[in-house]
Amino acid sequence: MNRFALNLFLIACTWASVALGETPIERMSLEEVTQKITPMKGLKPAQWRLIWDGDASTEARISWSTAEAGSKHTLHYGKSNGELDPAKYALHQEAQRNGSYTLHQEDQKQKIAPAHYHHADIKGLEADTKYWFLLESDGQFTGPFYFRTAPKDGSNFSLLHGGDSRSGILNRCRMNLRMAHQLETIPAILGLIHGGDYVAQGNKWSQWRLWLSQNELTTAKDGRVLPMLTAKGNHDGGKIIFEAFGLEQTPTDLVNFTTNIGKDVAMVTLDTNRSGASQVEFLEAELKKLRPQCTWLLTQYHRPIYPAVKTPARHKEFFCPLFDKYQVDLACESDGHCVKRTPPILDDKLDPKGTVYIGEGGLGVGQRKPNPDHWYLQGGIVGSKQHVMRLDFTPE
Repeated sequence: MNRFALNLFLIACTWASVALGETPIERMSLEEVTQKITPMKGLKPAQWRLIWDGDASTEARISWSTAEAGSKHTLHYGKSNGELDPAKYALHQEAQRNGSYTLHQEDQKQKIAPAHYHHADIKGLEADTKYWFLLESDGQFTGPFYFRTAPKDGSNFSLLHGGDSRSGILNRCRMNLRMAHQLETIPAILGLIHGGDYVAQGNKWSQWRLWLSQNELTTAKDGRVLPMLTAKGNHDGGKIIFEAFGLEQTPTDLVNFTTNIGKDVAMVTLDTNRSGASQVEFLEAELKKLRPQCTWLLTQYHRPIYPAVKTPARHKEFFCPLFDKYQVDLACESDGHCVKRTPPILDDKLDPKGTVYIGEGGLGVGQRKPNPDHWYLQGGIVGSKQHVMRLDFTPE
């Protein structure tokens, strides 16, 4: 039916063949890992990240943190590497949104140091292009880094998918290093679909500050940054997820949006922390608009509809009829803490014309024992191992 072939690869925690310097990833200590992270001091930009929640071919949000508030925060970027000289970058964008991360009462009791976020939204980028960037906060610089925009046409690229990095801090760091290695060795990788549960308690800055700093480890050795498509997990309550990723905060704290990855691939992000009924109008409008123009139509959300461990999300009755109606190709799930890939499912039955469901979260969190006897896992994949999945889109 489709012009492109979508291949799925499971990248499990087989660390031994991946070495950084003298120490293989699986033997790295937390102390060794921590030495690779930028200290949060003064106005030195740290905790850099790049978010895609619009058109990944032409726009991006680049964000960073500082320990002090500062007064002027600027992103310098362009097609050439200007190294640490902002004048050598063709384009400049002051952060449009700056503020303090919300401190929980326990953060204040423990005297956790406050920190400040900065978000620079940039538009008008060229598709399938390498952009270098430098972060500046009041004359302090971090970089240079770079990323690639998505191609105009959705072929010959890859995406990573994973979730649940909320616990198992050392394994979280190791998985981040593993993804950086993937980024270095497979240039076709464009970004990471993260299914949520970044931290255990989403309203605590003490946990987010570790996650954001450790996320630096997904950056490749040559400075290439791994963009993220971010969903909200059940552990991600509170304001900080919006402050960390620059997401629009609604009265209901609902997180849903569409990311276009070229004209042929789209990812609709949904929120299983809120009623499925409240998202039907949004979901149908998006799928109706996207299906005629997209070769590949994907969705992501946190709690699985076809789970390998838990009971199905209550959103099944609202989401699945629309997935079936508009022929969604792939649904990316998390939350179960296991490895899962179903055969295609249509109208609650195995059908080659249906949607494939993958997941369910292995970016650091401890793995659970799945139930392989479910009818919807027959002929699929199920297991328990730290993992990230790679989606390859090829013009075949």
